[in-house]
Amino acid sequence: MRNVREQTVGGGAASAETADKCVMKIGFFGRLRDVLGDEREVAAEEGETVASLRIRLAGLCPEAAGDLLSPRVRACVGDTMVGEDFVAGGHERIEFLPPLSGG
Repeated sequence: MRNVREQTVGGGAASAETADKCVMKIGFFGRLRDVLGDEREVAAEEGETVASLRIRLAGLCPEAAGDLLSPRVRACVGDTMVGEDFVAGGHERIEFLPPLSGG
């Protein structure tokens, strides 16, 4: 992860609260990519699980909340599918893959 002074979260300017925090890249595929684009950056939260990251992203991106919160959309770190209790904070990139992700 990288430390940044400013970052983009959901397309907007960073708040003072997220300044100087580590940034985690979130990749999207399939329907999620159609709505949210290829990638977003969010401030990494220490100890945050995939489940809590989903909830936070759904709040930041309500237009994709249904898919982000769906148990059919899987989270992936590297080449490994991870469960909802996986600690996402501390990883540079997490990807969310709907059942039909395309290429």
